[in-house]
Amino acid sequence: MIKRISISGFILCLLLFSLAFLNTSYAQEIPFLDFFQPKKDAPEQYFVETTDGWRLSLKRYKPVKIDRRREPVILCHGFNYNSVMWDLDEKYSLARYLKDRGYDVWTVDLRGSGDSSKPALSDLRSLTKFQIEKIPQILMRAPMNVNKFDWNIDDHIHEDLPAVIEFVKEHTRKNSVTWIGHSMGGIVMYGYLVSETPGNIKKFVAVGSMINVKQPPNKMMAMVASQKPITDASLLINTTVAYQLRNLTLGTIKLPWEDLFYNKENMDDMTAMKMFRLTIDDTAPGVIAQFSDMIKGGDFVSVNKRFNYTKNLNRITLPILLVAGSGDKMGTIETASYALEHVSSENKELHIFSRANGYSADYGHCDLILGKKSKEEVYSYIYNWLIKN
Repeated sequence: MIKRISISGFILCLLLFSLAFLNTSYAQEIPFLDFFQPKKDAPEQYFVETTDGWRLSLKRYKPVKIDRRREPVILCHGFNYNSVMWDLDEKYSLARYLKDRGYDVWTVDLRGSGDSSKPALSDLRSLTKFQIEKIPQILMRAPMNVNKFDWNIDDHIHEDLPAVIEFVKEHTRKNSVTWIGHSMGGIVMYGYLVSETPGNIKKFVAVGSMINVKQPPNKMMAMVASQKPITDASLLINTTVAYQLRNLTLGTIKLPWEDLFYNKENMDDMTAMKMFRLTIDDTAPGVIAQFSDMIKGGDFVSVNKRFNYTKNLNRITLPILLVAGSGDKMGTIETASYALEHVSSENKELHIFSRANGYSADYGHCDLILGKKSKEEVYSYIYNWLIKN
């Protein structure tokens, strides 16, 4: 006797069939589906636990021959993103670019992002990305994290960074590391350098990172700050699902804050879709609240308001490269110029990627890493600065 199949059962079967198809070799021939395929030469993965009980994921891109004269490089993602930002595909990968040039490269997922500890609800939302190879890991990890709902930028600075830096130093047998941070990945290093152990850091590259916000903020930044009441009322701000729904429309329906994150003229549509699918992670109300306070007040301060990170930039003395895009509405030229003026480093530089400076575009926020010519223009500039310093 033929049993009746429910509509939901049929949809589930269709979904499973589709996912199986997407992981076949035939799918590799379809450009739209290439990001479903695992990368060749996968990096080694490690985990380190923070003193407050979060498990952080690190991936190591180890060259065939490591140049022992160089410190290992740690790449840190920004607000609302994960470490895939540094290794999106064969074309867009600063991690592999530096590895191929002899650097021992590590990428980190801060708490709540990527393969690191995150709330169960956020893990379940990650299923909307259809990364089927991660489903067993997600299902096993979720029950262990039901009590991890919230965190803030101070937690990244004082818990995540010390754990990650010490782990990399131990495994590479080096006394210091080079830190390259995009957006919040640079902000947390600013905070670390002025309040923790700066001797662990040899060089610092801040890509599109803000340390203060010019007052009054631009309309897009003000909109981010206005979301605080919504995030306070929710368990965890839901961005993962929102971006996946955006992609289902092939980008025809855009999110209201999209222009804040990239210059659409400087990023291919397919790359933007990959970025929104693979690099986006939910963030916490505490992180949003601390960002909102910076947007409203101008300075980056601790959650308890007792320490002003912005006002202590003079404590930074190491070599520092500040990378900014003239079209960046977050890590603006103004905030990069402020940092350049206030750090005490003798070796410091601000480099602006703009048409006026001879580059292919007025770079925005994320297209500093994923722009059409980022490899030729931004990656090469960062690499040349590293080897000279």
